[in-house]
Amino acid sequence: MNPAANFINNFSKAAKADPKKTGSLAVLFAVLLVMVGRLVLNGKATAPGSANAMPVPSFYNGVSTADASGNSSDASNHSGTAAAFQKWVEAPVPPISRNLFAVRIDYFPLDGSRTVQSESTDEGFWTKLEKSINQRTDERQRHENMIASFTVDAEKLRLQSVMMGPVPKAMIDGKLVGEGSVVADFRVLKIETRKVIVEREGIMLAIQMK
Repeated sequence: MNPAANFINNFSKAAKADPKKTGSLAVLFAVLLVMVGRLVLNGKATAPGSANAMPVPSFYNGVSTADASGNSSDASNHSGTAAAFQKWVEAPVPPISRNLFAVRIDYFPLDGSRTVQSESTDEGFWTKLEKSINQRTDERQRHENMIASFTVDAEKLRLQSVMMGPVPKAMIDGKLVGEGSVVADFRVLKIETRKVIVEREGIMLAIQMK
């Protein structure tokens, strides 16, 4: 069988089997034909040697030649620009007058009223903590010494008798005292049946009747 007839026969069978695919292929083939035709027509319109071709200026060593249309003013402008650019490229690089990374100290004056503390005089956290602990230890030791000293002084006082009533009284070392009285640098806070509560510098002690 003729190959062309065989191709047409197969194409007819495929078209009948899937009409949608056949239609899409036909559209793509038509678009392809249109594009090929436009390329052929454009190629003929822009054939080499046409009189309407755009002139392209050429440069050699920074000098431009005149274009094919004979426009000498444009050629001179191109030539001057190219020469100036070439001169700028070949010019030596001028040295930098100052260091861009140097810090000018005179731009940042120091305030004379401010005092700068040296690291040797600056107390750290642990130094302050140690001083605080030592200070608390000294205060506790002093308080304990005061309690011991006042206890000894209070034990020297002798509670002889107590008179209870609306205004209680007590006889201490032969002296009649009431609540609020002062005896031997102790202030009487409260008088009870067999004891008296006294106070000195915030420390309260009890004098028992023997």
